[in-house]
Amino acid sequence: MMNNILDLPGSGERRYLQIAKNLAGHIDSGTYPMGTKLPPERELAASLEVSRTTVREALLALELMRYVEIRLGSGVFVLPKSDRQSSEAETVLADEVGPFEIVEMRRVLEGGVAAKAAERISDSELDRLTQCHEQMASCVDDIPGFDRADREFHALIAEASGNSLMERYVRELWQMRGGALWPRWYDQTRSRANRLQSIDDHQRILTALRRRLPDVAGTAMRAHIDILADRFFELDLDPDEDVHNANPIKKDNRQ
Repeated sequence: MMNNILDLPGSGERRYLQIAKNLAGHIDSGTYPMGTKLPPERELAASLEVSRTTVREALLALELMRYVEIRLGSGVFVLPKSDRQSSEAETVLADEVGPFEIVEMRRVLEGGVAAKAAERISDSELDRLTQCHEQMASCVDDIPGFDRADREFHALIAEASGNSLMERYVRELWQMRGGALWPRWYDQTRSRANRLQSIDDHQRILTALRRRLPDVAGTAMRAHIDILADRFFELDLDPDEDVHNANPIKKDNRQ
């Protein structure tokens, strides 16, 4: 029996890890010597024939493998050979879902979950959700408390959908945030302003649920997750990169 309901048979090694190993090979061979800066994401994506999303996830994996150091606003620099921990990191990353995949799946799933919850949510569930939102607002300067309330807010909406599979999948997706790659980018995006933005987003979702408006609730949830996806791309890894309008979720889903 599978321990994780999302741990379904795949098509082999994840693409970002393949690219990370490819780049590690170039570093080992001396193509990118110690101390040099890797080419910009856009250039790497073009030469490797993959998306910038895959390149960004590969760079996070390379940092975990201690092949590179990501210096925000400066670039990605090759570390000394003595620092490298390739085999240990590859073991950790073998089953690791990339951060962007998690966000993309959350957008698809949780938008529909919120719409379904708007049809089925009870008054008592609305009360619990309101209390959770208030707890989140009171913890804006308490990151662990804020994170607990954030997770519970989304879990309560999934519960209110009345669909046990939706609830389980949402919880599993949130558990994936505990992997090795997620905090390597997400922790760089933490700020009080972003937490306040999330509180406002949740208020819009809560209002739509309270008014029993499925389309509005789904749209509010997807907009909330779009903002999270934007933060993945807005991190300035290289001063030569244009990070504006780089989020493929918006490009793929705007009608």
